[in-house]
Amino acid sequence: MNKEILESLSIKPRIKICGLRDVATIEAMEGLPIQEVGLLFAPSKRQVTPAQAEQLVAAIHRLSGAKVRAVGVFVNHPLEEMTALLQNVPLDVVQLHGNEDAQYYSQLHEAFPNVALWKVISIDKQRDHHSQMEQQIRDELTPFLPYVESILIDAPGGGTGKPFNWEAIAAYRAVADQFELPLYVAGGLHAGNVVDLITSYHCDGIDVSSGVESDGMKDLHKINEFVRKVIEA
Repeated sequence: MNKEILESLSIKPRIKICGLRDVATIEAMEGLPIQEVGLLFAPSKRQVTPAQAEQLVAAIHRLSGAKVRAVGVFVNHPLEEMTALLQNVPLDVVQLHGNEDAQYYSQLHEAFPNVALWKVISIDKQRDHHSQMEQQIRDELTPFLPYVESILIDAPGGGTGKPFNWEAIAAYRAVADQFELPLYVAGGLHAGNVVDLITSYHCDGIDVSSGVESDGMKDLHKINEFVRKVIEA
């Protein structure tokens, strides 16, 4: 990982705006202190095609200031198709939401060593409170440690616009610290609750999508308001 990326990872909390679908909105985000922009390749109303993604990634990389990274969001994407996509779309990060095993991560890391891999963990009600939770998290993450740059915790299903029980964050924070991994939090974030998240729970990055939309489309006013709240917190 180059020095620029390592330095950018020290910015906390990092801001990721996810689910972008048009160049104009990305260009309108010029000047905002955003570290990552996410593109959805999984089936979703926000899904983009590889051809669209090429243009969107180019627009992301044109944003000035510290390098803004383009993040591709995938769910159980066939490895062969992923390989073909990454050969044509210069993503900086691949965010994996599915049941991809450690071998999948290993093969992807070997083929594209300069592409960071994020592992997403869904927080369900059964994982909220029990004494063995941290050990279970460690056991779950250990096979992926050689390949993962960051972990992201989200509500089940992702993209639901609903938060999970934030009380679970502490256990993931403890494990992330032990493994020296950045911890991102997603799920139902918006300008009205992000300050509470930042002030009450320690996270390295925050990931927002539906919380900065109006009528299913990204809303520049909401994006600006969300970023302002994060900065003020």
